Formats: sequence, C-alpha cells, structure tokens
Amino acid sequence: MLDENIIDQLRQIVSDTLPDGDDRRVVLWHDAKGSFSDDFDALDNSTLGIDHARPIVFARAEDGAMFELKRRILREEPSSDFIVYTRKPRDFSEGGLAGNWLADIEICADHFQADKASLLLDGLKATSEAAPAIEAYELFFNAEGRREQYLRRMPASSSRSDVHCGVMATLLKSPDATYGSIISTYLCAMASGVDKELREQLVKFGAIGAFTALLDACIGYRDDLDDKLSLAAHLLVSAASCTVSVEVFEGLESRISKAHAQFCYGMVRDWMNGAADRDALFVLARLVEEELNLGKRFMGADIGGIVDCDVFPCVNEAILVQTMGALSKGEDAGAEAIKTAQRRKDLKWYKRVESWFEASTAAAGLELFRRSHANGFHEVKAATAWKKYCEDWSEADALYRRFCIAYDRCQHSAEDLPDELRDALEALAEREEGVYANWFLPQVNACWVNCCEQSWQEKGYAEGVGRQRTFYDDFVAKNPDGAKRTLVIVSDALRYEVAKEIATRMEREAKGLVELHAVQSVFPSVTEFGMSALLPHSELQLEWESGRVLADGMDTAGTEGRRKVLRARRPSSTAILSDTLLAGNRAARRETVGDAEVVYVYHDKIDSTGEKAKLERGVFRACDETIDDVLALARIAVNDLHISRVIVTADHGFLYTRKALDEQDKLGKADIGSNDIRLHRRYAISDKPFENDLLIRIDMDDVGGGTYYGFAPRECIRIKRPGGTESYVHGGVSLQEVCVPVVVLRNKRIGSKGYASQQAAEVAVVSTSRSINSTMFHVDLFQREAVGGKVVPAEYELVFTDSSGNPITDLQKVHADMSTADERARVFRPMFTLKSGIDYKRDADYYLVCRDHASGKIVWKETYQVDMAFAPTVDFGF
Repeated sequence: MLDENIIDQLRQIVSDTLPDGDDRRVVLWHDAKGSFSDDFDALDNSTLGIDHARPIVFARAEDGAMFELKRRILREEPSSDFIVYTRKPRDFSEGGLAGNWLADIEICADHFQADKASLLLDGLKATSEAAPAIEAYELFFNAEGRREQYLRRMPASSSRSDVHCGVMATLLKSPDATYGSIISTYLCAMASGVDKELREQLVKFGAIGAFTALLDACIGYRDDLDDKLSLAAHLLVSAASCTVSVEVFEGLESRISKAHAQFCYGMVRDWMNGAADRDALFVLARLVEEELNLGKRFMGADIGGIVDCDVFPCVNEAILVQTMGALSKGEDAGAEAIKTAQRRKDLKWYKRVESWFEASTAAAGLELFRRSHANGFHEVKAATAWKKYCEDWSEADALYRRFCIAYDRCQHSAEDLPDELRDALEALAEREEGVYANWFLPQVNACWVNCCEQSWQEKGYAEGVGRQRTFYDDFVAKNPDGAKRTLVIVSDALRYEVAKEIATRMEREAKGLVELHAVQSVFPSVTEFGMSALLPHSELQLEWESGRVLADGMDTAGTEGRRKVLRARRPSSTAILSDTLLAGNRAARRETVGDAEVVYVYHDKIDSTGEKAKLERGVFRACDETIDDVLALARIAVNDLHISRVIVTADHGFLYTRKALDEQDKLGKADIGSNDIRLHRRYAISDKPFENDLLIRIDMDDVGGGTYYGFAPRECIRIKRPGGTESYVHGGVSLQEVCVPVVVLRNKRIGSKGYASQQAAEVAVVSTSRSINSTMFHVDLFQREAVGGKVVPAEYELVFTDSSGNPITDLQKVHADMSTADERARVFRPMFTLKSGIDYKRDADYYLVCRDHASGKIVWKETYQVDMAFAPTVDFGF
C-alpha cells in the first residue's frame, strides 16, 4: 500500500493550476529502484480522491513500449492528464536524453521522485551522508513504530554515527541517543537481568557491531559483552581513578582505561544526576565493590586520597570508619572530620549515610570542645559562670544531643552497611558518653556549685543572675515596644540549648527581632514550682501534705488554675493548651484566643516523654519535635492571631545521659540520714533541718506555707527512689536543670523600624583564573557570610554552559551552610568535567552558572574561556 505522503504529493501536483498556455499536465514519477512498482498498479482516480476536470491516465514507461506510450500521450489522448511511472532517474544531460523516445515530453513535464530510500531519508530528516547507514538498517526501519521511536531519540540524522546511535538507543530503550545514555541503559538492563533480550535485539537488527564499537571507542572496553561485572567494573573503576590517588587502585590497572577514564567519569556523573536510573547504578556499584573487595581497599587508603570520590558508595563508609575510629581514640581529628563531612555532603550517595556523618560531626564538635577547654572550668563568680554557660559551655549539651539523635537514626537505618561501620559507631558512642557524662557534666557543674553554694545556702538563689520568680514582671508586663498583645509559650522542660536552636531558627524565619535571655529557675527545678514562678505573683506557697504550689493563695495546677492566676493580675488574659492552637483552623484559633492581651500557651512534649521510663530514651527526639511545634505556634501567633510579641520559656530544664549510673553513684535514704524528708531523683525537701556533706543545702525562706529546707546532690548523681526514670531527671541545681531560656520575638511589619528579612548565604568564585585548561578542573568558591541570624543556609547547583545555556560539564552541588567565623574554613573546591564530543572554541564565551537549588533561579554567572590544545572527543571509527 502506497505511503500516504506519496499520495498527498501526487494529489498536490495534479491539482495545481496549469501554467499559462497549457491545457493538461503530464507527470513523470521516477523510481529508479522500483520501490513502488507493485503499488503503482493500484493507483486510480479514487485513490487520489480529487474531483478533477480531466481524465487521469496512469501509465508505465517500459522498454519496448516507449513509442507506443508517446503516441498515446500526444495523439490518442491529447486532453487527458498522464501520471507516468518510470524506472529511469531524471537525467537531462546529453547522454541521458539520447535514445529516449520521451525526451521531448520529459523536458516539458512535471517530475516527481519517490522511492523508499529517499522517502525514508526525508521521513528521518537525514542527510545523504547518513543514507548508507540507514540502508544497512533496512529491517529496523521497516516498522513505522520503530521509526517513530527512533525520531524521538534522533530528530535529525546528519552522519552514520547518528544513525547507529539512534538505532541502538531505540533498541535499548535509552531515554536519548547520547553515548553515555546508551551505555548506562544497557548496564541498567544488566542490573535488572534483562540484558540478554536486548543483546538479541541488537543482533537481530544488525546493531551489535555498532554497540561493541561504541564501548570500545567511549570507555575502552573490549571484553565479554555479557559479563555484567566485567563491564561495570571497567566503567566504574576507570571513572573512580580520576578522583582517587594512584596507589588506591594498585593491582587493578587492568580494570582501568586511562585514555577513557575522563569520559567514564563524566558519564557516571551524568548517570548519578539522573534520578530515574540511579538505583541501578547503586546496585552495580555494590556488586563491583564486593567483587573487587573495594571496601577494604578504601578503608586502608588515606582519606585525603579518596575524599573527592563518589563513584562507589563504600567510600563514604570507609571515610566514616576511619574518622569515627580516630575520634573514638581521642585523636586530634575533629576539625578534619568536620571538613571531610562538609565535602562529602556535596557529593552523591551522601543521603544514604547522612545520619552517620551527622553523628561523626557532632562527635567531632564535642572533641573540639573538649580540647578547647582542656584546662577545665574555673570561674569564681556565679554571674560569670552563667554567662559562660549561655554563650559557650551549653554547646556541649547541644552537641551531645545531636550525637544521640544521629546515633538513634543510625540504629534504625535499614541501609546495608558493613559491620566495621556499626562497630566504629558503637566505639564512638562509648567515647562521647564518657566525654559528656564523665568529663563535661562533673567539671562544669563542680565549677557552678563552687560559685553558688554559699549564695544558695544564704539566699536560695545565685546572685547576679536573673530569676524566674520575676519573669512576668520582667518580660510580660514590661513592654518596651508597646505591643498590645503578648503570647507566652511555656514548653515544659525546654532546656536552654534547645531554646538556643529555636532562637536561631526563629531569627531566620521571622521578620523582626529575636532576643535570647536566660533566668535561673526556682528551687526545686520541677514543674509544680517552675510553672507557678512564671505566673504573676507576690508569694509562692507549698502545701506540705498535698504537694501543691500556690501563687498568692491560688492553686497553679492545670490550665484553668493558671488562667485564674493570670486574670487576677490582668483580666484580659487566658491560658490554653498548645494542641488547641496546633490542631485548630484559623477561625477556631481566633475564637479560642479572642481579644486576650496576654495568652499563655502550655506545651508538653519533652517532659511527658522524659518522665516515662519506656519513653525517656526518646527525649532528645522530643526536643526536635518541640522545636518544630514552638516555631509553628509562633507563626500561628503572628499570622493567624496578629500577635506581634511572642515569648518562649520553660518551667525547668533537665539532665540526661544515655548510660545509666552505677548503684554506687546514687544516694539512698540511708546516705541522707533523715526520715522527715521527701526524696526525688534530684532534690529533697524537709520540714526539719539536718546536715549532710553529700547534699547542698538550699535556702527556701521565700517559699511560704511553712518552714522548709531544700537539698540537692552536690554532683550530677541521682537519689535512689523506686520507679520513675534513670537517665532523664530534673529538680536539682545543675546548669542544665536551672538555666531557663527566655526567647523574645518582636515581629515587625515590612517597612517598619527594626524589620529585617532573611537572606541566603551566598557563594562566590575566588579563583582568579577564568580559563579552563583541562578536561577535569576545580573551581574555588567562598561562602561570603557565616550562617546565623538572618543569614540562612542555602543549596546551590553549579554547571558550566555555552552561550545557549547547554551544559558543557557535569552538575555539582554546594551547601552554603557553614556557621564558622573562620573564613578559611568556608571554602569549597568542586571538581567539574568537560563533556566529550563538543567542539570548544577558544574565542567563545562559556559560563559558570550558579542556580538556587530550591527555586531553580540563576543567582549569578561568571564568564570563562576554554583554552586547550585538544578537546575531548569520541571517534567511533565507523
């Protein structure tokens, strides 16, 4: 059956208006190869489907009948249109016209040329240079479906290699016809076990030779085509050789093609950046690692020699094993561990072991803290020690918390990781537990006790430090900005270092000012006393029998009781639970709060987790959830309730260590030597005085309702008590328990005084050269500002492009999230690889383009030139 395209062309020629002076049309259809000889006999007027004024005669020009055809055209049917099919090509040369009975007719006639080869070339938008290859794949191009798939991958064919690539890409179902895509698609098929069927297709349609030539030309592979491990190992090891020290692959030289290594590396990088088939690459990489025992090889390599390599996932594991091993031994490896983790963050496969790197960097930070405070903690004044804790020492609490959270995530990880890594983490956990529980906590709190003991005994609080007792008057009642309404978020057991993180994130998000303060909690540092102290009052009273704490004679237990205390001072006040705001919609929230000028919102996730023996191990995770909840509540206050002043505080902090204390590190009732006493894990209250060297006496004269005597363990130990928790405790006088945070947010409208919007941390090129002289090269980048305040972390994607925006290198990511003040530490050195097969012009401009990862917007562009003696190319040799 004739191609519809041919019929359309014939229809158009016959239907065109005749030239002046002509009264009919003669059309010669040239088909030198006779592609449509059989189909011509089926042509008639109904096939063309046109209403024509003259009869149309379909005739053949055949040897021996030319004179008869000429007589018919000129004498017998002079009024008819003729479509004459001839096997002769159109040739008006002297030799071509000699002996041709139809020569005079041909000169005046219309001409139409259609054979399958020319139609195929036209349909494939191919040049004559591609014709021999197209003819060689006749069987492949016979099917319309395959032609359509081919055109999707190769819209225009201008060379034989274009045809080969288009055919291979179609048969392998590659997303495009680039060399790398064709090879990676085949390897993906190997990973999923369907490569045999694809090889059969390549053989069936005559493309197997082209495919083996492609592998040879691109990656230098000449071995067994169906050996999955051999092919994958050749590609991946060759690629990895570009980014590791030479000695790392000693003994594997036969697996590496140095001449093709850079192409292999660029191809693997592109494969990594394509999300669709990245899992298959991971599977193959794991198989090669196991086959060649690469994990052990990398673990024995110097970190500096492998830190830039991300071809194999086990490089991360090897780096972690070495880093954690050095840290667990107390080696001076903290700074290098943090630097290494920052570099690995910008490379592939990092997300799989992100928690492990987070554990490593938290431990590294704790080790650096230990080294920077090697001489101990020796302040003599309470106010000075308090300031040191707020500004510096509390960082150890934060690092320990981050390590524990990361450790838990590692334990719950389902990733298939080597035993060496899990062993290294266990050893590191043992080390950091010792640093925190046996060094930091005892020493920092010994310093604090020495500073405060006399003041505690005489006054019941540390002199020179703000007090929780005056919180309402100092922060809620005082309103320097004149805000009409204030929302106070009271998060039970919100420790200072956790609130510090809240303040940092709030500073990033809020369009205003954020201040962080700290006040010392009342004694004992427990919910009953702390919640009461945060309310407006003149006096607190303890009922010995019931254990209730009253504010000016009013019960402070529960939301309703606290609401009454607030309204006694300021009628336009209310108290609600955080879940009411978090769960409700905007209308419900506004109805709940109404026009209250002071709103206390009570949140309890940390304490409710830590107080339960079965849940206490999750207290640090509860801290993370609390951070998110508090920030959400602040946004609700500002956006939904239009309250511009938000205060975040707590009733008390807490002590927490993972490893349970030994029995000899606990105080029993016999050690205390008094019967008239109420014992808790971290404090004791008696209505009769007694002396004990193991306890610090705390004056409680400002607590009414009777005469009471307070006691707290001198060290970070526990008092024996049946039931309850062991690791999570509070009530004592350690800095972690009594340092109560106060975060104050003053939201500002755009344009108002004090308004400040956040800005992303920026990166800039610091390399002086703007010339590319190698196919693989580094670019030095600098993070301009340290992250903090309104400067927020950002992630950027960098790639070199030509003037049309087409990428000429692989894509690299950079995380601008470093908060260090050391400018030398805020330097990145991503490595780029020029793509093969591009004709780089020395006088052309190329651009390093930096895009924001979240928005995709271009942040900046830098102009470069490519100045090389040769450009990377791939020659098939077809």
